[in-house]
Amino acid sequence: MSLHSIVTGMIILAAGTYLLRLSGALLGQKMAFSTTTRDLLADAATTLLLAVAVIATLFEDQHFAGAARVVGVLTGLLLTWRKVPLIIVLIAAAAAVTALLRWLGLP
Repeated sequence: MSLHSIVTGMIILAAGTYLLRLSGALLGQKMAFSTTTRDLLADAATTLLLAVAVIATLFEDQHFAGAARVVGVLTGLLLTWRKVPLIIVLIAAAAAVTALLRWLGLP
């Protein structure tokens, strides 16, 4: 893949993201949504983000990412639930737990 292709892709994604955000703002001014519809749209966005996070946790390419990654993410979730500061969650879960488990031989 050439640098030109990567930069072009980044520009297209940035423009698409901007246009989606702009269209949402413009439609929000033109259309009146009920409270139920707004709640459903917010829940749909949260569900989509959760689905992406689960897939990224469990799979790398088309294969299982390994138990070490899953345990690292679960550690991060537990620390987040306990309201630990974000930097500690990232260092403890993403770096320390996953690296330690992989060093011990857990895939």
